[in-house]
Amino acid sequence: MATPPQTRTHTKLVGTPDYDDPAFWDTKFATGRDVGEWLNSGETLLDAVLSYLEGRPAIDAAATPRVLHLGPGISKLGAKLCDEFVKRSWTGDGIVNVDFSAEAIRIGQEIECAKEPSHAMHWLQADLRSWADISRLYSFAPFDVILDKSTSDAIATSTPLTFPPSSDAAVICPTVQEVADKSGEVTISPVEVLALHLAPLTRKGALWATLSYSTMRFDNLSHLAQYWTVVSRTPLKAPQGETSSFAYAPEVFHWIYILRRK
Repeated sequence: MATPPQTRTHTKLVGTPDYDDPAFWDTKFATGRDVGEWLNSGETLLDAVLSYLEGRPAIDAAATPRVLHLGPGISKLGAKLCDEFVKRSWTGDGIVNVDFSAEAIRIGQEIECAKEPSHAMHWLQADLRSWADISRLYSFAPFDVILDKSTSDAIATSTPLTFPPSSDAAVICPTVQEVADKSGEVTISPVEVLALHLAPLTRKGALWATLSYSTMRFDNLSHLAQYWTVVSRTPLKAPQGETSSFAYAPEVFHWIYILRRK
């Protein structure tokens, strides 16, 4: 079996946040701390997703697309996407929000309860590193789009997972099992595990749109490359917070990645 994602086996730097611990986020969300818009509001990311969905073949254009929103927390990005769905006569129930914070799920479900059912987004608590959790999304699949505003960044801080060959099919993703059966026992980085978990849930040509602080979030990931093509990596000037008055302070950029399902 894979090393349980909840067990930290790598060295943690003193003072760094526990981004890979749901309790860290539960506390933030429950206390109302300003963590809703991680990195930035994600408007550019939303534009890329809507442009892709509007460009679908005519045979699919009238059908409500299916979007999997990774780690929404208490961000307003999902609600904005739902509003755009309604404007296009798509139903909001085509959007599935997945977060491993119980508090994020509670808040999200509470908001959706006030909506007309067909426009209420789904909320599901799941650890994206756990196939036992993620396989519960099969009933909503296949997805046309994966929306990811820095969730890959948070997952990247967790420990790699080790998978032996011929593991229990109930707890190991089929694509991960293929890698283990071919290579023998294999240790896979958390972002690669995420990519392999998303592969069975997405249709061919599906879009994975990611906002990241990293210039190399998807670099040198051979297992990911079996199923996903990195189409583009676009710099986006980061919002300014409190900055130094020093005239030559460097500009900071975030990155929008567009990946395509092979």
